[in-house]
Amino acid sequence: MKIIHTSDWHLGNRLMDKSRQGEFRAFLDWLLAVMAEQGAEALLVSGDIFDNRDPGAPALQMFSDFLSRADATGCRQVVLTAGNHDGVSVPEAVNPLLQRYGARLIYRLTADTAAECLVPLCGADGEPVALVCAVPFLRPSEVARRVDADSTAQAYLPGVQDVLSAVAEQARQWQAAHPGRPVLCMAHLSVAGAEKTASTEDVLIGGVETLPASAFDKVFDYVALGHIHKGYALEGGRLRYCGSPLAMAVDEAAYEHHVLLLELTEQGVSVQALPVPVFTCHVSEHCTTQEQLAALPERLRELSARHGGAPVHLQLRYTGSGVDDLGAWVREKLPEELVPHCRLSLWRPGSQVHDNTEVYGDAMPTVHEVFERKLAGWQQAGEPLSEESLALLRSLFESAYREATHED
Repeated sequence: MKIIHTSDWHLGNRLMDKSRQGEFRAFLDWLLAVMAEQGAEALLVSGDIFDNRDPGAPALQMFSDFLSRADATGCRQVVLTAGNHDGVSVPEAVNPLLQRYGARLIYRLTADTAAECLVPLCGADGEPVALVCAVPFLRPSEVARRVDADSTAQAYLPGVQDVLSAVAEQARQWQAAHPGRPVLCMAHLSVAGAEKTASTEDVLIGGVETLPASAFDKVFDYVALGHIHKGYALEGGRLRYCGSPLAMAVDEAAYEHHVLLLELTEQGVSVQALPVPVFTCHVSEHCTTQEQLAALPERLRELSARHGGAPVHLQLRYTGSGVDDLGAWVREKLPEELVPHCRLSLWRPGSQVHDNTEVYGDAMPTVHEVFERKLAGWQQAGEPLSEESLALLRSLFESAYREATHED
């Protein structure tokens, strides 16, 4: 049996405060084509299907359209788990849709309900070929042990281990009744050895929720991980992060994104990475001289050409001299068909602040930009804050922002 493992779609995500509906649609069309071409009989999506608990009608429509077309590829089963961005309300709302298309979405699990995450994968004859233990993101409020602890992690991590141990016990019972059949586990969490990217959200303040690879029982032949946006193979490849299929922050555009093709054979589980095409080039540039600025257009044209003429979304910071109107320079040197979206930050000598402008696209600043402008204003108007105070303010802002935009 062939299976595709993917995760962290984040449908509805905006980057540089720009809608990405075209990118997501292109990725889902590509994924359907790959499923058909590779003859994948099952698809595993390990959490963060949507970017937040209110992804909006376009994201939900794309998801529905994808499910309606998946069966035509030859894929008989789609198994999804909710991630920390998905919350509970949206998975509950889309469950009738999933049932219509024969898909399973697990979005809540405890040690007492471990049996509910077992999803057998069946062949064309209807007989089980493998078992998937679909473990969603485990919310601290639902799984943390009730113990006297100074640290939330001391209550949360043992609670997660309780759930994983209960799932492993259910898997052993199933395997005893189906000897020789492989067991796969899905999970959406942080495992030691995989580095987080800028857009990977901590579950607990301080990011102390990381589990060791040993938390996954040896009964699991393969662990399909989600949450970390870069691909990683852990414990000899038994545990794997497939990473997000698209860059979810500008820093994530620097490496290749992929989905994983699994093949279950009598010899075990083999894994092949399938690179996802770049549909939009997301670029952040900091130029300090006019010479660096002059070389930028050719570099962006070469980048676009390497990815089949993909458009470039540019975030440009210029801290040099000799350019009074950076927006006019961009409009002259970077045609809109090459760079349809450009955000600028120009350092004004003596002002101690950046002048943020937008050449193409929406002119609305992001929430983070508004906050940083406020910080800069405070720094300029009164006694400058210490680095420690700035770090604390930014940490409190991030916590408030996550609470306002995500359920967890």
